[in-house]
Amino acid sequence: MLGLLVAAGVSGCTGGSKDNPEPTPRTSARLPESGGGIVWATWPEYIDIASHGTRRPTLDAFVRRSGIDVKYQEVINDNQAFVDSISNALKAKRPVGYDIVTLTSWIAAQIVEAGWVQPFGPVKNVANLVPALAAPDWDPEQRFSMPWQAGLTGIAYDARRVDRAIGSMTELFTRDDLKGKIGLLTEFSDTMGLTILARSGDLSGVSVDDVDNTLDFLTRRAADGQFARFYDNGYIDALDQGEVVACMAWSGDVLQAQLDNPYLKFVIPEEGLMIWADNMLVPAGSTKAEDVASLADYFYRPDVAAKVAAWVNYICPVEGAQAEMERIDPGLALSPLIFPDTTILDRSYQFPTLPPADDTRLRAAFVELADSI
Repeated sequence: MLGLLVAAGVSGCTGGSKDNPEPTPRTSARLPESGGGIVWATWPEYIDIASHGTRRPTLDAFVRRSGIDVKYQEVINDNQAFVDSISNALKAKRPVGYDIVTLTSWIAAQIVEAGWVQPFGPVKNVANLVPALAAPDWDPEQRFSMPWQAGLTGIAYDARRVDRAIGSMTELFTRDDLKGKIGLLTEFSDTMGLTILARSGDLSGVSVDDVDNTLDFLTRRAADGQFARFYDNGYIDALDQGEVVACMAWSGDVLQAQLDNPYLKFVIPEEGLMIWADNMLVPAGSTKAEDVASLADYFYRPDVAAKVAAWVNYICPVEGAQAEMERIDPGLALSPLIFPDTTILDRSYQFPTLPPADDTRLRAAFVELADSI
């Protein structure tokens, strides 16, 4: 029932504000060093835009007032694939071509623990970080990371293309009318986490054997033809084109896509959701940590964070942004997928940390399965 209520409640989102926030001037503002400013690697459609995509109002305002240029590059579609593409320089602590990389917590934890990133915090406005996302065990002092956005992983489906509503992960694995039309995600933690929830209803106390058995289950269902493919960020296009009728999905993507397709629904599965955050990190080879700290501090202003959230529609990590959202779009201020309450958070799970050797083995086996379809 909760999933159906959320699917109905978020279908009217607006897509954001065109207001142009002005950051507080920095007393120590300076022009960027020769060689350019910050180069920011991030995911597609992850910041506010205007003028048919030619402007990014909050980012443009930061550049204008701070004197720090920012080259914003939407080059990440899958965490592991992106890290693999820069891994040699990252491990050697040489410049990787980016001063900010925006990575999900599980892989952020790995590269922080490996020493491949450098501190840039805690920034002044870290006090505005929502408690649910603060002080992860891999960065308890918030020295190496700040959450950019957070989100939920559940189910998306096109109501025009299914015989009846979908309310659970179990249905994705068992319904004959969906056979061959289901998409899974290439993100190991999301796909494995939701599948474990569907099979056992719990992610606490998950063992390596549990994950092995779940991988075997997915392999059998794939061999039976239940799935169309494993998708990276392109799953929305697959839904739009009818390549799949339902898919594991990220909440903010679906809220954005509903603007063009109101029949697209995001469902909280009966078994529960996965919750995650994408984090700003500074590679060890960058020389721009001070500038990144200024940028992060700016985006943690509630008025700025609300403007970003109004466009990207993911969980906003900044306290005070919900009140600011009331001025932009009162409907979005009530969205449980941007400002979730305990009825959602209590049913949201993070994937557990596995022993490193087992984690590496299982992720490799998962990639092999995903590539086999």
